[in-house]
Amino acid sequence: MLLILVSVLINIAWLIKPSFRIKGFVLFLSVFLCVCVSQAQKKKRLDSGAFSSYDKIFKGDVDKINLPNYVDGPHFFWLSDDRVKVWYVSHKHAENSIDVKEKLVKIKKDSILFKGLYGDRNRYWLKKKKIVSPKAEYSGVDSIMVVGDVHGEFDTMKTLLIANQVIDKKGNWQFGKNHLVFVGDIFDRGDQVTEALYFIQILSRKAQEQGGCVHLILGNHEVMILMNDTRYISGKYRNMSKRLLTNYYNFFAENTDMGRWLRSLNSVIKINDKLFVHGGLSHDVVEKNLSIDQINEDIRYSLLNARSMSAKELKQKIYFPGNPLWYRGYMRESRYYSRITDKELDEVLSFYGAKQIMFGHTELDEIKFFYQKKICALNVPMGYLQFRPQILLIVGDHFYRCLLDGEKEYIK
Repeated sequence: MLLILVSVLINIAWLIKPSFRIKGFVLFLSVFLCVCVSQAQKKKRLDSGAFSSYDKIFKGDVDKINLPNYVDGPHFFWLSDDRVKVWYVSHKHAENSIDVKEKLVKIKKDSILFKGLYGDRNRYWLKKKKIVSPKAEYSGVDSIMVVGDVHGEFDTMKTLLIANQVIDKKGNWQFGKNHLVFVGDIFDRGDQVTEALYFIQILSRKAQEQGGCVHLILGNHEVMILMNDTRYISGKYRNMSKRLLTNYYNFFAENTDMGRWLRSLNSVIKINDKLFVHGGLSHDVVEKNLSIDQINEDIRYSLLNARSMSAKELKQKIYFPGNPLWYRGYMRESRYYSRITDKELDEVLSFYGAKQIMFGHTELDEIKFFYQKKICALNVPMGYLQFRPQILLIVGDHFYRCLLDGEKEYIK
């Protein structure tokens, strides 16, 4: 329609015999509109329904934030091999005050079960031993529930799991010997990151006791926080950190129990014939001959040795443009890569002996399959009224969108 309008403008300009300047302006306007149309059509063609307008950075006045009462924690800081400092950060709305409740814990044996304080009913294992990374490949799993990017929206995440019989209202595991997968990005944007992380960690233990399994794989926002990139933290955590005269990163540094656990996690896993990754597996990983174990080892190495590697080294060896945490080539092109072709995707799947890839990172309005059902995009933003929060249930080769009210929509 716009191109027709441009054509009409050009014809009118010459029919009425205007001045040279007017003709020049009309020609300029015509070229400009044509370029805009071309770019808009190109964007529409390449996006395939995906969008990325939710990387919000808090720009308000941090000092003016006064949230309702909250307690953030616990935060466990290892002072030595047998001594741990415990922090609970307490905020009071009436006084707009923040203070730290601190306790020192002595670990006499290999581990202790720490009972939560200040109304926290959870229990936390503190173990002296180095955390062993989980294995990355599993088979013989009947059902898998998959959760996209949470971004601090703990209440929504928990409601989805309760409504779809993964847990009960008390947070107890109800999913039998099946698996629950979080495809990363628990951090940033939302106000309940700490709650979500501990919930996943504790639920993992409960699931294991019943023969089930919970997986948290790393997303780009986990890596960003663990490398001291705190641009996307919410106003709550920005305010809390500033008033405590610390950096938010310090709550997840290498001397913290949560930081140790996060640095032990995988970035890619395979369950049955399905791959799970945050951003995606590009054709670059095939060209670099990177196995699942190698990808996981490389990213863990980068998190433990980031200070000894230059930014150039990190980008070349681990966080190259098509790396598994930042890649968006399933849905759109970038200045570094084109959108993946069918042939390239088939080669990726063949390389890993898989039939499908489940990924988050790139936002969509609902969980969808692409490329003849070879890939599934999971990241429906939580915490936004215009989107229906949803998670994916996989039963064999059948797939269902699972909603907040427990309704399940079969995906053909």
